[in-house]
Amino acid sequence: MARLLLWLGVVLCALPASAGSLGIHPLRVDLSAARPTAAITLNNTGGTAMVVQLQLMKWTASGEDDHYEANAEILVTPPIFTIAPGVAQIVRLGLSSDISAEDETAYRLFIEEVPPPSKPGYQGLRVALRLGLPVFVAPAQEARPRIEWTASKASARLITLRARNDGNAHARILTLALRAPGENRNLAAQTTARYLLPGQTRQWQIPLDKPWQGRQIHLSVTTDQGVSDADLALQSP
Repeated sequence: MARLLLWLGVVLCALPASAGSLGIHPLRVDLSAARPTAAITLNNTGGTAMVVQLQLMKWTASGEDDHYEANAEILVTPPIFTIAPGVAQIVRLGLSSDISAEDETAYRLFIEEVPPPSKPGYQGLRVALRLGLPVFVAPAQEARPRIEWTASKASARLITLRARNDGNAHARILTLALRAPGENRNLAAQTTARYLLPGQTRQWQIPLDKPWQGRQIHLSVTTDQGVSDADLALQSP
């Protein structure tokens, strides 16, 4: 259940809308030496009071796996509170020390509803709301992602794409499209919303619409930085 709620929170925090009866704005926080503090507004849009607790976790990644560890490098206040129906609560975040890292540092602020005690005799399943908002702290030097793409042919109808971020800032991969070089029609397109942290490698299995035997493929990628294109030689799997 804990893993299910964490996955649900990561998915929901990417959506520009309220989750359940809790409205949150913004859905991402960026801090830096020039902007060491920020505020998040939580609105209780439901009809009953909500008890909410916050926990800041440092976010690292290895391959496809994300890792979270409790951390005090960013102060969050208040850490727990009750929001009455129709009321907004301001949450403030602030750096607790000077920035010294050369790479951007990633965190998630987990916002969790504390459900009230169950009534006597209740035997149903109760799922508490848990959202994980991304928080990024920029280094003192200029920060930007630098993504290297490779591709291999798993079969005539399946391409494996791999991306490694050798930059010092994250990228968020939004869409992927493949086509034969020089052609306008896509062989495949996929929507995704996955973060690529500095030093991280991820991969995607992309099914093609039809069998294809080419040795090069054209990749078009949309990220939160914009659109980029590359012609990739297909490597051996």
